[in-house]
Amino acid sequence: MQMQRLFQEHRTKLFFLLRYGVSGVVGGAIQVFFLYLWVSVFGLQGSYLVGLVLGFIFALIVNFLLQKYWTFRDRAAHRIPHQLLLYSAVALSGLALNAVLLAGAKKFLEIFGLSFFHGWYLLAQGIIFVIVSFFNLTMNFLFTFKHARKESLQ
Repeated sequence: MQMQRLFQEHRTKLFFLLRYGVSGVVGGAIQVFFLYLWVSVFGLQGSYLVGLVLGFIFALIVNFLLQKYWTFRDRAAHRIPHQLLLYSAVALSGLALNAVLLAGAKKFLEIFGLSFFHGWYLLAQGIIFVIVSFFNLTMNFLFTFKHARKESLQ
């Protein structure tokens, strides 16, 4: 009974986090898939960070739309330019964090004699994705979609 009551009390927050998570997974999948295409299909290992950036741009557009309209339930069209600017700044900060962590993971794995481009880059990117997602959620909740916080938790 207590578990059911606890769920009811936090239901809106849980569904908000679920919407955020699904949106993030879609964006993350786009970014990781593009990185995979760049490195493994196109064979551009030497410029893997370029692939990361291009994947980021595609994911940014999809994620902004999903986060604004679905996760935060913000229908205010007049806020789009300002929100897109803030969202892009948060995302660029997340991209910088992602790039630093991915480059660090490459160096770390190479110390142990592991070939970064034999699948390890995908595992590293998956772990880094989780870290960057928490950073992005916090920043977007506090700044980008601050006007829509109440709507998103209803």
